[in-house]
Amino acid sequence: MKTIKPIIVLLFMLSCLSVSAQRWGATEQDSLHCIKNVSMYQQFFTQRNLTEAFDPWLEVYRTCPAQHSNVYIRGLQIVRHRIAQEKDSAKRQGYIDLLLELFDSRSTHFGNEGFNLSRKAMELLLYRPKEIKEAYLMMQRAVVELGVGNDHIAPFYFFEYAMQNERAGNISKEDVFDVYDIVSNYLEKILKAQPGDTQIMGTMTNLDIAFEPYATCDEIIPIYERRWEENKGDIEFLEKITRVLDHKDCNDSELFFKATEALHALKPDPKTAYLMAKMLDGKRNSQGVIEYLKDNAQLLENDRDRVRAFLLLARAYEQDRRFVEGRAAALEALRINPNEPMAHVLIGMMYVHSARQCGDDPQVGQKAAYWAAVDRFRRAREIADPTSRIWQQANQLISSYTTQFPSGDDLFFQGIAEGSVFRVGCWIQENTTVRSRP
Repeated sequence: MKTIKPIIVLLFMLSCLSVSAQRWGATEQDSLHCIKNVSMYQQFFTQRNLTEAFDPWLEVYRTCPAQHSNVYIRGLQIVRHRIAQEKDSAKRQGYIDLLLELFDSRSTHFGNEGFNLSRKAMELLLYRPKEIKEAYLMMQRAVVELGVGNDHIAPFYFFEYAMQNERAGNISKEDVFDVYDIVSNYLEKILKAQPGDTQIMGTMTNLDIAFEPYATCDEIIPIYERRWEENKGDIEFLEKITRVLDHKDCNDSELFFKATEALHALKPDPKTAYLMAKMLDGKRNSQGVIEYLKDNAQLLENDRDRVRAFLLLARAYEQDRRFVEGRAAALEALRINPNEPMAHVLIGMMYVHSARQCGDDPQVGQKAAYWAAVDRFRRAREIADPTSRIWQQANQLISSYTTQFPSGDDLFFQGIAEGSVFRVGCWIQENTTVRSRP
């Protein structure tokens, strides 16, 4: 009786072979061989015995490579284990070849060629780090020609490989700038499809961090200036250089001004309005910034640009002493990204500038806004990266404006207890905690 059930299962599977011959093998004999080895390798794999799983898995891969996607998902682990265990250099290289072959075979039988090619490039560079140019060309084809869907990992590695190839002398710095533009644009598009995705946003931040020390404005600008005259009417070229210069904070350069004006003239939309505002901010034209952003900030396509636009708008309102509107813009940036420290810094500075107008007596009332301001600066410091400039700025502001708190004697004579709740008046209308200066 014990043998009846396996025989029934086997007969059932054989009955399906005529329908799925490609999946199970070209012949009935291949199919029987495949079924047996699938069972064997899966059993060893489940037991985490990857050494014993290798031979039956290899038989499955050679006989019926379209059997299931697990042939490749589990196969990667099995082959990686074999590579790690192999001491003979020539055999090890053969297993690496097998590992790389898996990605092409998976594309043949299960599609998703761009994604598979990007992972093949990563594995190639892991096991053969000298083949940096080959890995870069693979990743370029995967991301640019084939596409990797909503994967945000491959585009980042495409940029990493570009930097490595430039350092090796295989490509130029201009090529790296082009890759940065391609990758940042790709990530912005998939973020638009998945708004608020923290992993994609994190990858975009890491991309900017990686690009930050790579090239200065003085290095980037001459490269694009050489191409200006022949391309100044090309929208794609203008979009590229304005994105790169914007991301690198080269907003006060003459090239950025020219490119932004030309792009906005050819393609006026919320994005070019944002770039015009960036340009005018570099010229300290707060009125112009407000005019371009007040109706366009909310219309930008992705959250990162919307946050940047509202921060720019908040700063322009602050410079124009329109604090109610400025705080509203900063709060909108916080609504989109609650962990944006600069929004709190800007609100805090608006409170500082309003201190004398938001209290009656000079001893306490006119200093109450400093309590609310320091609350904001402290919140900015809490959520900022401790290694960032904004963290240092928030820390310095806390040190500066705690010295503006009322003295303990002033609080005593006013009958106000330290630690009590105080409502800051005027336009601020915010509760804070009473403190004396250190």
